[in-house]
Amino acid sequence: MCLFYDMKSLSHILIAFYLLLIIKFVVLKDMDMILIGHMRFYFGGTQTGDANWIPFKTLLAYFMGNKGLLIAGLNLAGNLLILAPLGFLFPTGFPEIRWKTICILAFCASLSIELIQHIFQIGIFDVDDVLLNSLGFILGFYLSTRVSRNWKKSFALFFAAVLLGFFLYYLTHSVPMTPMPAMTKP
Repeated sequence: MCLFYDMKSLSHILIAFYLLLIIKFVVLKDMDMILIGHMRFYFGGTQTGDANWIPFKTLLAYFMGNKGLLIAGLNLAGNLLILAPLGFLFPTGFPEIRWKTICILAFCASLSIELIQHIFQIGIFDVDDVLLNSLGFILGFYLSTRVSRNWKKSFALFFAAVLLGFFLYYLTHSVPMTPMPAMTKP
């Protein structure tokens, strides 16, 4: 049977590839600068600050407008969406998987991302990120259980095309970050 018609195999490949991308870009923050026309975007690099171990502390700051609407929106949406594709793909790749297992996987994947960043000091641990990432994973799974098999196939193929497109764009439109030259006084 053709690979693209074997949804279980395609889902396994997409899950593995997406996990590798998450590890590279999200966990390790190993990302070059992306060029879009004359604009330059850099999302990598380490971040410093105090860890947040108090649930809803960051979320409340976002909702109260303390971080600005754009930052709050990007962080909320990004943290919800980052693991949602995995939740959506898991039931196709592993049809026997159940809600309890998905909830455990969602929590463990989210917690792993934050703990690795914290332990290796490449990010700031935030328990609210764990909650949002887990919720996104679970919402992806929920959506997958509500759509027909044909829509799952369409989503998987679309996701594969978009993922490959973004990855190829990144490979062809990124440049390594170089340290800024030291400023000297004349």
